[in-house]
Amino acid sequence: MRKQLTAIWFVVFLSLNWGVSIPDAAELKIEKILTETDGLASNTVLTVFEDNHGTMWFGTTDGITRYDGKNFQTFTTEDGLGQNTIGLIFEERQGKLWFAGGVLSDVSKRGKPMDMSWMETPLSELDITPHDEPPAGTRKPIRLKGVSRYDGEKFRIFTTADGLADDTVTDIFEDETGTLWFATGFGVSQYDGKTFNSIVMNGPMGMNILPESWNRITAIAQDTAGNFWFGSEAGITYYNLKTSGFRYFGVNSDFSPFQEMGEAGTAYITDLQFDTKENLWISQDDTDEEYVGIRRYNGKKLTTFPQSKALPMNSVNNIMQDSRGNLWFTGVKKLPPKMNETEDSISMTFPEVESGVSVYNGKSFQNFNTDDGLPSNRVWSVFEDSRGKLWFATDAGAAVGVYLPSEK
Repeated sequence: MRKQLTAIWFVVFLSLNWGVSIPDAAELKIEKILTETDGLASNTVLTVFEDNHGTMWFGTTDGITRYDGKNFQTFTTEDGLGQNTIGLIFEERQGKLWFAGGVLSDVSKRGKPMDMSWMETPLSELDITPHDEPPAGTRKPIRLKGVSRYDGEKFRIFTTADGLADDTVTDIFEDETGTLWFATGFGVSQYDGKTFNSIVMNGPMGMNILPESWNRITAIAQDTAGNFWFGSEAGITYYNLKTSGFRYFGVNSDFSPFQEMGEAGTAYITDLQFDTKENLWISQDDTDEEYVGIRRYNGKKLTTFPQSKALPMNSVNNIMQDSRGNLWFTGVKKLPPKMNETEDSISMTFPEVESGVSVYNGKSFQNFNTDDGLPSNRVWSVFEDSRGKLWFATDAGAAVGVYLPSEK
């Protein structure tokens, strides 16, 4: 007991005389949550965006909803939108809005069992109906169509028929000249306002994966020198804008220093973000049980981070840098798939643990979840509006609040 009291007295003495103190943890204060009852198209909100007029836009699985602070208005394929599942919203300098599906192909099936009983059924007994010939009396399904542009009055859909490299658009970037860059499932497309020009990523020589993986582009980032970095299913492609030269980087599974790789394995890059110190942050869709799906490259060294209470996810789908330089990461912890077999059927489940949102303040990570006021632990993305408010797109609506850093 005397040793314990002595230790307590010593800590108090240090605090009084040398100003030693344990800083309070940062806080996330949720101020409001918007759901279907308020006017959103769906409670499953995938992305939030504010246009240059201060109007909020919500991309959901059932269309996009516009909110001017008083009234809600939803747009779907019936209004000219190319698809109802919107995970990407972008505004060009001229004020036109672009909408696409983003990297959210598994949003409708996550955590659900996949019926595989058809594997034991002879092909002659399978009821196979061509996609372009729906059964009589049924409504023909609406196909996903490229990227949609909204000029304030009407939508226009751009697809491969217009010159887009592929109808799957996962990211959009605008350079200093006003040229738009589209990350697609088959390379990168440039759009100057009139025509598309596509760039194909062939991948490095001697690779042990198919070239198609290098062409499935998922993210676009530009460094301070003006060069582009493209994330793909295979790794990262560096593109020198002046020389039109390429370098291909694989993200090594053994976490060796970031280097050019010829025999690269799949990497499943989901997002790229340069921070205020010009470090490149890389997020991945992974199932690793030890490390998270985040890596940082400082130009010489590649750093990975172990899973912890502050970083519980191994599959990260989005990185957002706020106006203070804090980095926000959303994702889940994916568990190994399970095969369920009965006498009547076989099914495969892909379990995952919803992981809230993690923030990096330049020194340490911290995680926020429903205990901190979020409506759901499945957070798809984070957005900061012009007032400095943070919006969290979740499975249970869109939450808005403020981040209060810890006292230093």
